[in-house]
Amino acid sequence: MGTSKMDAKLVTTLCVGLVTSLLNAESHQNPTYFNIGGVLSNNDSEFHFQEIIAHLNFANQYVPKGVTYYATAIQMDANPIRTALNVCKYLIAQRVYAVVVSHPLIGDLSPAAVSYTSGFYHIPVIGISSRDSAFSDKAVEEVSKFCYLETTTPRREAQNKTSSTSNQAVEENIHVSFLRTVPPYSHQADVWVELLKHLKYMKIVFIHSSDTDGRGLLGRFQTASQNLEDDVEIKVTLESTIEFEPGLDTFTERLYESTHSAQSRVYLMYASKTDSEVIFRDAGLLNMTGASNVWIVTEQALEASNVPEGTLGLKLVNATDETAHIQDSIYVLASALKAMNQTETITEAPNDCNSSGTIWETGKKLFEYIKKQVLLNGTTGKVAFDDSGDRINAEYDIVNVQDSHLVSEVTRMRLRLDESVIVWPGRSKVKPDGIIIPTHLKVLTIEEKPFVYVREINNLVENCTSDEIPCPHFNATGDEFNMFCCRGFCMDLLKELAKTINITYDLALSPDGQFGNQVMKNISIGGKKEWTGLIGELVYDRANMIVAPLTINPERAEVIEFSKPFKYQGITILEKKRLRTAPSRHSQGGWGDFGHPMAQGST
Repeated sequence: MGTSKMDAKLVTTLCVGLVTSLLNAESHQNPTYFNIGGVLSNNDSEFHFQEIIAHLNFANQYVPKGVTYYATAIQMDANPIRTALNVCKYLIAQRVYAVVVSHPLIGDLSPAAVSYTSGFYHIPVIGISSRDSAFSDKAVEEVSKFCYLETTTPRREAQNKTSSTSNQAVEENIHVSFLRTVPPYSHQADVWVELLKHLKYMKIVFIHSSDTDGRGLLGRFQTASQNLEDDVEIKVTLESTIEFEPGLDTFTERLYESTHSAQSRVYLMYASKTDSEVIFRDAGLLNMTGASNVWIVTEQALEASNVPEGTLGLKLVNATDETAHIQDSIYVLASALKAMNQTETITEAPNDCNSSGTIWETGKKLFEYIKKQVLLNGTTGKVAFDDSGDRINAEYDIVNVQDSHLVSEVTRMRLRLDESVIVWPGRSKVKPDGIIIPTHLKVLTIEEKPFVYVREINNLVENCTSDEIPCPHFNATGDEFNMFCCRGFCMDLLKELAKTINITYDLALSPDGQFGNQVMKNISIGGKKEWTGLIGELVYDRANMIVAPLTINPERAEVIEFSKPFKYQGITILEKKRLRTAPSRHSQGGWGDFGHPMAQGST
């Protein structure tokens, strides 16, 4: 009897627990409507934003049955403080699950304000126009200018946190939820490297501003070019780097100091429109914009009023088509929410900026889902993101300044470039070499009799004779040297060559005493092959020319250019072997046949 009552009680408890679980599951059902926020530049964009979301609800491919999207949009204010307040008041208060942000008509801080305010609650922000590298680097420069709000913003809540929240932790969360359908300016470096390879310009001068974007572009360029270093045919090297503070008044002295001794005449430049005008003006005074020079610049520099004719630049396709980017961003977001809805529990978005509350985990997950989306046929092309949330697979036009500074399209950058339609500086139709040949050379040689005889002397009391050339041997690890004198066939050739082509030179011996081979360095840590000896000095730009009895082999011929052999040249002659019954009257061993080529039986 007691057992039956106990069983009945247990069954009742299990049933109640099961009903409670079902009720809880019902209460945690994913939302059926989603508010999407927009911070846009004008009325037209706001109208298109609402229209695109209205049409999205009829796209079964992106919107599951029973789910509805709603648009909540405001216009961007040039004042970043007011923008942050408006995001709280009109967007977050409406429980937006993501925000699409454009740019103000003037100023450039407001998009960062939207990113900071929304990112504090991990609400994903999709930028459609901001291309600053700061959004990738999580930099604090922009937000520091407006994050002194005392009330009603997340900044106050962040400041009220315990001392365990370090500055580094705050910095890491500046743009933690920011993605964009446009690439940052620094991504142009990838196209630059491909363009230089196509044009076969391997040595360049890099000019850039000292801000986040300038340094970001330089860093990405170095990474992209170093990744190609093992392929000697496409190696791109920086001969000189010129960094300047934005807000230039003059640039003549810096340009001259950094370029007068450089061989390269290919200039890559990142600068604002205003700074570009100063640089182009002063470069013109130094005759750096005429024939034989090459200028390749970023988009902002193309807007300068005095951009030199013949300049090449990049222009992002659909960069200013705000409606197209709005559509792509919304459809990427819808794809992410659909995928997330199938596997994740989605909680409601936060709706209050006055308290920090708990971290919105759904927002963090949604950000990761958005990054994984790929829109193959977007209005702006293929839309995909890297790990930082930056747009990849972007398309650029290569433009060429022609005819009174009119910019004309050359082609899309897909490793195809019609050079015949390019006008180069000086209105030339011929592609410049991109380098200037120096008239004073550093020449290296090595002892190898009879081509090069070497004699050591005491340079304090002894000089080289008239048929000798001073050829010091420098220590490979320091500036110390011993003085030698060189003579021989190669030295006579060097003297005559200098007279014929009107050059001067400094001669020295091979630092390590070797002709040069490829050797593996740092094998234990996955090293790579490096050149030694004379070849290494030439490959790594520590010398201009070698005059020595150097053997030509395929490996060396890949990295340096040889002259015609000046002493030895092997010639082999094959003679058909023929049977004889008796020795020939012309030859006892066959060699006489060469003296009598017309004799009967000769070959």
